Amino acid sequence: MGISNYRSSNDISVDRDRRFKATLVVLLVWGMVSLLHWRSDLQWLIVGLTALLSVQTVRMLMAKPISVASEDIAYLPTVSILVPAKNESAVLADLVHSLFQLNYPSDRLDIWIIDDGSTDATPQILSKLQTQFPTLQVHRRASKGGKAGALNAVFASTQGEIVLICDADALVPANFLGEIVPLFQDRAIGAVQVRKSISNADTNFLTRCQQMEMSCDCFLQIHRIAVAGMSELRGNGMLVRRELLEKCNGWNEDTGTEDLDLTFKLYLAGAELAFVTNPAIQEEGVTTWRNLWRQHCRWAEGGYQRYLDYFPQILTLGWAKEIDLLLFYLLQFLLPIGLIPDLIWTIFYSHYPILLPLQTLLSIILTVGFMAGVYQFQGIRGWSLLWATIQGSLYMIHWIPVMIVTTLSLCVKRERSPWIKTEHYGRTG
Repeated sequence: MGISNYRSSNDISVDRDRRFKATLVVLLVWGMVSLLHWRSDLQWLIVGLTALLSVQTVRMLMAKPISVASEDIAYLPTVSILVPAKNESAVLADLVHSLFQLNYPSDRLDIWIIDDGSTDATPQILSKLQTQFPTLQVHRRASKGGKAGALNAVFASTQGEIVLICDADALVPANFLGEIVPLFQDRAIGAVQVRKSISNADTNFLTRCQQMEMSCDCFLQIHRIAVAGMSELRGNGMLVRRELLEKCNGWNEDTGTEDLDLTFKLYLAGAELAFVTNPAIQEEGVTTWRNLWRQHCRWAEGGYQRYLDYFPQILTLGWAKEIDLLLFYLLQFLLPIGLIPDLIWTIFYSHYPILLPLQTLLSIILTVGFMAGVYQFQGIRGWSLLWATIQGSLYMIHWIPVMIVTTLSLCVKRERSPWIKTEHYGRTG
């Protein structure tokens, strides 16, 4: 059943609860920063917090990544592959061809394309692909509910023990399932996220930086897991146990990032997530600042919403995951909004910026993550590595206004932002 324009009283209540929590967080952060400026004798609190988080940072960055190895390559459960597609005529054929070239028994593949109200040539392309690949299953729906709604619409009709979600612009290597699926023999693993790579990385400055950002993210993800912290699903190239998806009631349609929301639900259900660096799945990077801003604002909004939605339940995950959450929640979301009063006090009262220690810690994490990630996953060496890190650091500055705008807008918006599709252009774009 599609999503209607009608919003239930429960939906309105959720939005109201989010606004209240978001406003409370902003007021608490601004109040604490102002208090620390007013009472300079309390600034040791920031030093102490930075020291605590620095210990966690050193543990994380120095940890040896956990080797994730498959046990029995004969383990071949049925895999359902779900691909939400809305106006994806430029890229869909390439993905479908790559899916039907997977080195995996065809009788154990359940491939679905969800045409989510496309108005371009996507329906016609899918009809031709079904002629070429008779086992390709297509679900068409007229409603426009976004990715989560599309996945929920078809999930009950799928058969797979393992569910793989791919974006329409993905390109999947032939050995993908053969390498990843056997990992699910470990019953503790509830989901696996694979490393993502930008297929059009050579297009311009933005796509090159997105490739480096993904390399940095991959490095941080595997090192977070190495210290028993949390990993995160990234939407494209994620595999999840069917039983856990059923336990979590599918995907949350009231969030802009169903993958990040599902991450919290899986951890709360007692599952562990694995992150695999090889093989990688490719996707198309955005090529303009406008599209990048829209995409990252949606990611930031959804990423922040899950903390609001699942607090205080996330405080039951154990100390290792909780300190990991504290590190990234504080540096990703709270630090940017705290910079506003910190800057005001610094300018108008000639104070020392009290958040500088936390800013320095974040800079260290990103610098090490960029250098190590680019070195390890892109093979860049020498002066080129230094230059790539400088470019990446400049590129990452845009996340500060993204986070500020997102966290403040959640205090006043009556409902979440509408889902805006990222445009894909394919090999000719």
